Amino acid sequence: MNLEGESDCRKPPAGWETRSIEDVFNVVERPVKMDGDRSYRRVTVKRRHGGIELRDVQLGADIKVKNQFLIKAGDFLISERQIVHGACGIVPPELEGALVSNEYLVLKPCEGFDATYFNYLVQLLKYAKLFLRCSQGVDIEKFLFKPKDWLRKEIPVPPSLEQRKIAAILSAMDDKLDVIARQMDAVQALKRGLMQTLFRRGVGTKDATGRWVPHTEFKVSELGEIPAAWEIRSLESVANVERGKFSARPRNDPRYFEGGDIPFIQTGDIAGAARFIDKASQFLNDKGLGVSKLFKPGTIFLTIAANIGDVAIAARPMACPDSVVGINSIEGVCNNTWLYYLLNVSKDYFDSRATQNAQKNINLQVLRPFLFALPSMPEQQRIADVLTAVDDKLNVLSSNRTHYKTLKHGLMQKLLTGEWRVKLDVVPATG
Repeated sequence: MNLEGESDCRKPPAGWETRSIEDVFNVVERPVKMDGDRSYRRVTVKRRHGGIELRDVQLGADIKVKNQFLIKAGDFLISERQIVHGACGIVPPELEGALVSNEYLVLKPCEGFDATYFNYLVQLLKYAKLFLRCSQGVDIEKFLFKPKDWLRKEIPVPPSLEQRKIAAILSAMDDKLDVIARQMDAVQALKRGLMQTLFRRGVGTKDATGRWVPHTEFKVSELGEIPAAWEIRSLESVANVERGKFSARPRNDPRYFEGGDIPFIQTGDIAGAARFIDKASQFLNDKGLGVSKLFKPGTIFLTIAANIGDVAIAARPMACPDSVVGINSIEGVCNNTWLYYLLNVSKDYFDSRATQNAQKNINLQVLRPFLFALPSMPEQQRIADVLTAVDDKLNVLSSNRTHYKTLKHGLMQKLLTGEWRVKLDVVPATG
C-alpha cells in the first residue's frame, strides 16, 4: 500500500521558510568494526514518540547482525521498521556512543536547525502522516519505510532563534508532564505497599484517646498470620453477589439499544475506569433493560470473563451482561469501600482461578466462597479512608496530567504552524 494525500506544506508564515528535510539534516553512517571481546550498548526507539532507551549490553561476539553504526548525542534517530508507529527521537547524552543496526536512519541536524523543534513537528498529525505516505506494504507491522522519498518532503522552518524558543516552550510542558508521571509512579507504589500491608496487618485499634494503635496479637489462620481480632469470612457471607444479564440474541440487536439512555457497561469499560465508573460504551432502552439487569449506585462491579478481576464502583444506576457481577456489601457487616479495595488487591487470585475455554472466565461458584480476613467495621472504615485518600491524590495528579497534555497539544498546534508567534528572547540551544 502506498498512501498519497495532501501536499506536504502550506505557505509558511512571514519570516519562515519551506525547506526539504534533506536540506536541514545530513544522513550519517558511522560504521563500527566489531571486537568480539568488547561490550557494546545497543538502543531501541519506543513507539508513539516515547523516546530512545538502552536495549541491552552485548559482547561483540554475541551480536548477530555485524553491520552496526555508532550514534551520538543530538542525532535524530528513526526506526525504519517502526516509524509508522512514531518510533523516532533525539539521542540523549547518556546514550552517546551506543550502536544501532542498519535498520535505523541516523540524521545529524545541519547548522542552525534545531532537532528538538523537528521532534515536536513530526508529532503533528500532518507531518506524522509523511512517515506513512513514504512507506509501502500490506501489513502495517511490516511496512517498508522509504527514507529517500521522505527526505525530499518539505517542512516549515522558522528562523533558528524561533525554532529554539518553540522547542523550549514545548520542552517545559514535557518537563512538567515528566514530574507528574514520577509523582504518579511514587503514589502508585505507595498504594501497592499499603494495600499489601493493610489487608494482612490492618491499622490496629483505637486507644482511649482515639489514636490508632497497631495490633500486637496475631493468630495463624488458613490464610496465614492475621490480627487476632479478625475473622475469616467468605464473600457470600458479607455481600450479595449477583451476575449481570443480557439474554437477547444477537447481542447487538439495535432494537434493544436505539434511543436508550441506560448505561450498559462491558468488561472493557470497567478495566478502563478508576475507582468509580460513570461511562458506558453502550446504552439500553426500556426493551433492552427488560432482558438485562440494573444495579444501584454503589454496586461494586467485578469482571469474570476476558479481563478477569477488574473492579469499579457504579456512580449511577447501570446494567451489565453476564460477564460482570454486581456485589453489594451487607450493611453493618462489611464496608463497601473496604470491600472494593479488597477485591482490587485480589485480582491476581481471581485471574489464577479462571478457566481457559474460548476466553478466560470464572463463575459464581468460585467467587462466592472466596475467603478473606475481615476486620471490625471501624477498622474497615479506617483502611478505606487511608486508601481513598491515596486514590484522591492520584485523581488530582491524573487531572493535572490531562490539563498539561491538553495545553501542550494546543501549544503545538499554534506554535508549530506559526499561528502564534513567540517573542524572540535569546534562549539556549536545545538540539
